[in-house]
Amino acid sequence: MQRDIGMTPQEQKDLLLGVVTKLATKRLEEGGFIPFGATLGSKRDVKLLMPKSMKQNVTRDELEAYWIRELRKATAEDACKTACSCADVRVPVGEGELVPALLIHVEHAEGSAEDILYPYRKDESSGIVLGEPTSAAIKHQIFVPAEDVP
Repeated sequence: MQRDIGMTPQEQKDLLLGVVTKLATKRLEEGGFIPFGATLGSKRDVKLLMPKSMKQNVTRDELEAYWIRELRKATAEDACKTACSCADVRVPVGEGELVPALLIHVEHAEGSAEDILYPYRKDESSGIVLGEPTSAAIKHQIFVPAEDVP
């Protein structure tokens, strides 16, 4: 596979994040948001992964396990080096108040892995306004050595 020259791992992650946040925002505005995954190919092509079905009230652990498995398959088949998953979540703030947010797990095979939380709100015209993201570096879950795959 030919490497995309001129883009660092962080630039590749940023490109994928831009596409994913734009799509997630559009889906939230239209209603009916379902969690999805995405990969970035060597030619800067984004491939979306939509679940064939999703049970109601899925736990975070179940959702994480599903996307790790599906994104590992997708990146192995297409030799992608950048992948992410996106979910609509509620996060606690203050005295038990829950705020809606997008949780995006993104990682690069040769770079870092992180969870990024984008709080959001609806404006007066039902548009989605993303707040300032917060990020936490985590261990790779998708791009791990074969001997470390459970």
